Amino acid sequence: MFKLFATKEATTVTNNTTSAVTEGMTLEQVPPAMRQLMREENGSQHRMGQIYNYTVNKRLAEKAGYKDAKDFFAQHLADLSQATLSTYGAVAEAFSEPVARRYGINCLALLLTYKEATDMEVNHEEPGGALIEVPDDKGVVTTKPFGECSVDQMRRASQRKRKPASTKPLPPEAEVLAEQYREAVTGRFPKGVRVKVLVRNEKGKAVLDFKGIPVEQVSQLAAALTEELPPVREVRLLEKPAVG
Repeated sequence: MFKLFATKEATTVTNNTTSAVTEGMTLEQVPPAMRQLMREENGSQHRMGQIYNYTVNKRLAEKAGYKDAKDFFAQHLADLSQATLSTYGAVAEAFSEPVARRYGINCLALLLTYKEATDMEVNHEEPGGALIEVPDDKGVVTTKPFGECSVDQMRRASQRKRKPASTKPLPPEAEVLAEQYREAVTGRFPKGVRVKVLVRNEKGKAVLDFKGIPVEQVSQLAAALTEELPPVREVRLLEKPAVG
């Protein structure tokens, strides 16, 4: 049953629950009220990102017997996707809570995507002035400050600037050197140890990722990387798949 409670400033409509609406609220009062609710949500999401980053950085899940933080959150917070947690974490790491409250988690996440695609400089304490090239529905581009961009505008701007991980192939000498390191590292460990050396193309530069190295055998990795590199067999270079 609804009850009416009269006050000097406004009459609040309630059904025994907290209401954000006051009877007599004017149209001018609606935007600031909505923005306040948005700030509260953004603040909560930022703090969730902080907790997520803490869990990952301190390796709490691994110490408790889980495969990793992703495995832990999938079991205990299934309603939150890994993509959402990663977004909260990325924004919490890059921006303060007041900034997140002001601009919103989603907009700031898209700003990080835009920043990565364009290599632009962003003032993380006050990102509102960052200039964003926003395309409209017809592809016409207008430059706007980030603080004036909606989530949809930031999404379109990011999609327009998004580019492949690399715009050029790896030079042959980089491929040869990467293969030498692969040979040196994998040859250092016995067959039972499943060490992987992955080569990827990051903006035209060869990047090595090492996986599966037991902690007690890290010294073997260090030795493999500092000793003389083995020769690369020509047939292997010709037969191996393109690095990418």
